[in-house]
Amino acid sequence: MIRIPSLLMVTLTACGEDATPSAGDPATVTDSAGVRIVDLGDAPLDIIEQLTVAPEPDLVIRSREDDASSVFSGVRDVEVLPQGRIAVANGSGNEILVFDSSGERVAVWGGAGDGPGEFRSLELLAFLTPDSLAAGDRGLRRVTVLDAVGRYVRSFGTADAVDRASNPIPPRPMGLLADGSVVGAVYSRPDPVEGAARPAVEIVAIAADGGSAYPVGTWPSDEVAMFEKDGFLEVTQAPFGRRLHIATASDGVWIADDDRWEARKYSPGGELRMVVRSSASPGAVTEQLIEALLRERYRDAVEGPALEELKQDVREIVRHTTAPSFGAIVGTADGGVAVAEFGLGTAARMWITVRPNGTAAVVELPAGLDVKRWGPDWVIGVARDELDREEIHRYRILAGAGPSSWRAPFRASQHARSG
Repeated sequence: MIRIPSLLMVTLTACGEDATPSAGDPATVTDSAGVRIVDLGDAPLDIIEQLTVAPEPDLVIRSREDDASSVFSGVRDVEVLPQGRIAVANGSGNEILVFDSSGERVAVWGGAGDGPGEFRSLELLAFLTPDSLAAGDRGLRRVTVLDAVGRYVRSFGTADAVDRASNPIPPRPMGLLADGSVVGAVYSRPDPVEGAARPAVEIVAIAADGGSAYPVGTWPSDEVAMFEKDGFLEVTQAPFGRRLHIATASDGVWIADDDRWEARKYSPGGELRMVVRSSASPGAVTEQLIEALLRERYRDAVEGPALEELKQDVREIVRHTTAPSFGAIVGTADGGVAVAEFGLGTAARMWITVRPNGTAAVVELPAGLDVKRWGPDWVIGVARDELDREEIHRYRILAGAGPSSWRAPFRASQHARSG
């Protein structure tokens, strides 16, 4: 929570929809004016194709207790490299840990610093064909390219591509496309007034050489709540606040505002290419759900009067009567999107995948898996062991299990992981 002295702080073109249902799929797919629209109806989990994942991960990468340089802490991203290698953006050391196909560490690239090949706030990784790895630095607002053995090749700052007069805050790198261009987000500051706010964020595509940027669009960013207390303006994450979700694919960027169940895919030039949507009703925010949120948000905090006062402040600024419509989105290897249900905690969560041709499937992923990459027949992400230590898990996605036995709307759960 940030404390600021309060006294000092004075499009979508209409498309014709001649809907034609896909054979064997309840989704309605429409193509019009170059835009593919996939409508999943009011029960998107009720998809005829249900995928399953293997009961156990086929790859587990754990910290090495005998080697401090191989301890996971604050993993920000995971990327798959040629020959089955895995690159992990380890946030605590601002370094890239590289593992072979069996999970053995083979290299450490980067490290903390501002120099070439160093990072201040390592946030994302992206493989660039044929054999390079790009790394995005949130703190330096910089993208660094390394070769196949981790040697520094080049870097560029996202600030170089925008007009600093109109955009004093440089774009934050959010992901890379197959051609090497960077998806960046230019965030605005909220006005210093009490209430809920969603300051604007502009999404841009920055050319691979860092010399120019192309606007994709402007959306409301993550919601914050501000209230005055003891002469200060408290700024905190809004309970059940709406968020803007950004996920890159090889040929574009997915943008989704969880105020409604809809994800849109844009080309690097800002052209709308695909819409995935549902009319499912979000779950209600109940007293039980509010208390579950507080337990999850402050599960590592020390019990005492100060914590109880903080929880009460949060209870008083709950303004939403419904939960967000979904929890997370991830771009898939084929250019589609995977959308997770909203929830709290670490239980398993249902995901819907939608391919570029509009076909959809539903899959339940293991409890607590924070998905980082969604491949053609696997998912890889960060999990935690019984001692709350971070690990990298990869699960195989198996063939469909026939018609889905899941017969419930996409809904908020008190027990699923928060998006």
